[in-house]
Amino acid sequence: MIRILKKSVLLISTFLFISSCSNDDNNVNTIIDLEPVLDQYILENDSIVTYMKTHFYNYEDFQNLASNSSVDLVIDTIAGDNSNKVSIFDQITTFTVDIVDENEEIVPHNMYYVINREGNGQNPSVADSVFVSYKGFRPYSDDVFDSKPFPVWLDNVFNIRGFKEFTSFLKRGDVIINNDGTYDFENFGIGFVIMPSKLGYYDNSTSKIPAYSPLIFQVNLHTLNVTDHDLDTINSIEEDLNGDNDLFNDDTDEDGIPNFQDIDDDNDGILTKDEYDQNGDNVPDDSDNDGIPDYLDSDN
Repeated sequence: MIRILKKSVLLISTFLFISSCSNDDNNVNTIIDLEPVLDQYILENDSIVTYMKTHFYNYEDFQNLASNSSVDLVIDTIAGDNSNKVSIFDQITTFTVDIVDENEEIVPHNMYYVINREGNGQNPSVADSVFVSYKGFRPYSDDVFDSKPFPVWLDNVFNIRGFKEFTSFLKRGDVIINNDGTYDFENFGIGFVIMPSKLGYYDNSTSKIPAYSPLIFQVNLHTLNVTDHDLDTINSIEEDLNGDNDLFNDDTDEDGIPNFQDIDDDNDGILTKDEYDQNGDNVPDDSDNDGIPDYLDSDN
C-alpha cells in the first residue's frame, strides 16, 4: 500500500509539473549543441551587464503607487531624450545561485533583481505555492513570451530556478475581503529579475524562447501558501535537507522519490507522519538518540 501511495504522489506532482504555466507549452523539437556551462554563462553575463548599463526602466512610474495597484515594467535604451535616466545596472541587487556543470564543478550564476515594493507579509520559499501575476520577456526584445495579468497559483517547486529564487525576495500582500464576498490585495510585493539561461530554460528552445536565452520576469506576489506536497506534516521546504533550494536531490532512502514527495522518507514501513513528532513537542523524534530523526532513520 505504501508503494502505491508513493506512486500516486509522484503522478500528481508530474501533473503539476506539466501544467505549470511557467513552462512554455509550445516546445520545438530542435537539436541544439550543448554549450559548456561556464563558457555560456560568461558570454551571457557579459551581455546582461551591458544591457543593464545601457538600458533603464520606468522607475518613476513605480513611485507613490497606490497600495492596491501595480505598473507594467517598461525597459528602454538610455539615449536621446532618455540620456539622463538612471540605468538598471545602478539599481540592481545581485544574488548568486550555484550551478553544477557537466564536470560536476560548481559554477556560480548571478541573477539581478529590483524590488519596487517589498510587500507587507511573509516571504515564500522555493517550495511554496505562490499567487502571482507576471510577464516574461527577453533582453533586447519587446516580445512577451508569457504573461498572466491576473494572478494565478504556481507551485514554486516546479518553476524555473531563477523565478522561484526571485519570488523568495518578495513578500505577500494583505488580503482585503469586500462586502460582496470578492477580495482584493494591497501592499503586495512587486519587482523584476534578469537571469542567465541556466536559471531559465537553457538549451531547451520553444516557439517563443530560443535556446540559451537570458530572461526577464516582472512579478507581483499577491499571496502564498506554505506547502506540504506529500502531506506528511513536514513543510516541503524543511525536506530540503542540504539547504541548496533544490528539493529533488534530497532522497534519504534513495528510492528515486525525493523526500518532499515521499510519504515514507526512510522506507522503514512506517509513514513519515506517524514517526515525525509523536509527542507533539514540535521537535522531530529521535528514539535511539543517534542524532538522526526517526523519520529519516530506518533502523531506529
